Amino acid sequence: MTGPPKMLDFPTFDRALGAMVREAAMLEHYLETIVKVLCGSPHGALLISGESTSRVLTVCKALIDAHTEIPEEHRTDFKKMLTDAKTAFEQRHTYVHGAIAWQDEGIPGNARSRRLKHEPDFHPIESDDLHNLAQEFNRLIFRAGYFLRLAIEGFPDHLSVEYSED
Repeated sequence: MTGPPKMLDFPTFDRALGAMVREAAMLEHYLETIVKVLCGSPHGALLISGESTSRVLTVCKALIDAHTEIPEEHRTDFKKMLTDAKTAFEQRHTYVHGAIAWQDEGIPGNARSRRLKHEPDFHPIESDDLHNLAQEFNRLIFRAGYFLRLAIEGFPDHLSVEYSED
């Protein structure tokens, strides 16, 4: 390292990290609720409660595949959302399970130890990256909410829009 490490604005970083974690938890909650609805049983919670996000995603995909009455357009869109969610959760893991470290020219990042690897994985970090990841989780929450409503209504071709005159 030729110069001093770059300093992180920890309060800003911590706020961005907290916002991202909150959005990720909300998406996971929506996905768990979708699993429970698709199970069609009051015991659906037993399949998913307390499971890892990768398990939640796997069960969502399996249930979508099992429900052959779901129109292909919804099935395709839902699987795309699950793929995007998997990518976002993998990025979340880097931030949540890594320790702050500096590498090379004082670049701040997260270092995660990995199974059977001598050196930790290092990923540079920026508060803007966390902000963008939180926005991605927020986008996915809205997609999951849409699919939850579709599941509750039996996967109609179009969702009805009801307006209140209050």
